[in-house]
Amino acid sequence: MSADLPRLLIVSEVTFNKEGKGATRTLFNLFKNYPVEKLLLLAPENALKQQPPSPPFNQQVISFPGYQPPINLNNRFGKLFKPWLLATKIQLLDWLPIPHLQTLEAFQPEVIFVCPHNIRYLRIGQKLARHFRCPSLIYLMDDWLANKKLWWLSGNTQQVAYQSLQEATGWLMISEQLQTELSRRYQIQPQRSLIVHNPVELTGKEPPSEPPQARKTFQVAYAGSIYPMHYDALAAIAEAVFELKHDGEDIELILYTNPSFWNLYQHHWEKWEVIYGSLIPYEELNSYLKQADLLLVATSFLPENSHLVRASVLTKLTDYMVAGRPILACGPNYSASHKFLKTWNCGLLCETNQIKQIKEFLRLQIANRRSNHLLAQKAFAVVKDNFSTEVVNNKLYSFIKSISQIK
Repeated sequence: MSADLPRLLIVSEVTFNKEGKGATRTLFNLFKNYPVEKLLLLAPENALKQQPPSPPFNQQVISFPGYQPPINLNNRFGKLFKPWLLATKIQLLDWLPIPHLQTLEAFQPEVIFVCPHNIRYLRIGQKLARHFRCPSLIYLMDDWLANKKLWWLSGNTQQVAYQSLQEATGWLMISEQLQTELSRRYQIQPQRSLIVHNPVELTGKEPPSEPPQARKTFQVAYAGSIYPMHYDALAAIAEAVFELKHDGEDIELILYTNPSFWNLYQHHWEKWEVIYGSLIPYEELNSYLKQADLLLVATSFLPENSHLVRASVLTKLTDYMVAGRPILACGPNYSASHKFLKTWNCGLLCETNQIKQIKEFLRLQIANRRSNHLLAQKAFAVVKDNFSTEVVNNKLYSFIKSISQIK
């Protein structure tokens, strides 16, 4: 199929960095088998410096000017100017010529693939698709568009969102829930669509055959970022584990996360005696996850995060599913991640943030340590049949190829 694949221009804030998390790692996994000479990445300068594309993707990259302001945006004064500065950036984008246009025209993209996490890059993708008049795809991993109301002289967030989704030749979504919500909000039905999850490489990974020998300490492990859409559910588990420990249960919670997330909530983690396992390189993560008794997924119960929780299937799920350990998802019953686990019947669901109830739930899992092994076996089989790199990428590449043939 490689010889028949179209030249693909990817527009995104994230890069093909194999040690990246979330969307960054997902893009690497999705395009690791795409012919590199047919890929061209357009990404912001600061993202390319912080997480440079891993070889061989670093051969085909164009940096997009960041227009960085000469002030600190992280203090109180700077935060007041953030919306104004973003609006100014987008207005400049509307007024100024497309950067690197000569290089882009020499590449002659046949499909434009836009994976935005910011309205600026959705607007860039729209501008490029209109210029080249070729098929375009939009890949969204969460509903960051909800409640965004930024205005600039020549447009606004919701106008660009509506136009981009309407003009796109196809939609790629992380979940059916996200596609349904966008269709409802903007009153648009996609011309063509595909649900695309984070694929997992199965080389060197074997399905769990026998239940693991019970260790003395029952370990709950969480791996990944800790944003507001995760924190309160994760904190509820941490408090419940702490109380169980002081009730006499031999149990612990370990976090494998970036130091910045540990430091942000360090006072709480230390109060609850949470263990910091540091940030583990992606290629080693599977071996660390195998040491746990439960792998934790946390999605917020707070109403202000419901638009993200309701629509986004966390990319860590498929990585967890090949570790051979049962998954525990703590979050509200409307969580897209919970619906994913319910659909495939391969995880434990704790849909409460009440500490007393969580404690009882965890006590039950300690008692069912060996029987929960069946869930781990089911999860591995689901990935093998539906979410392996080979399965997901072949489906995605076939979709991209079909899009390129639309005139």
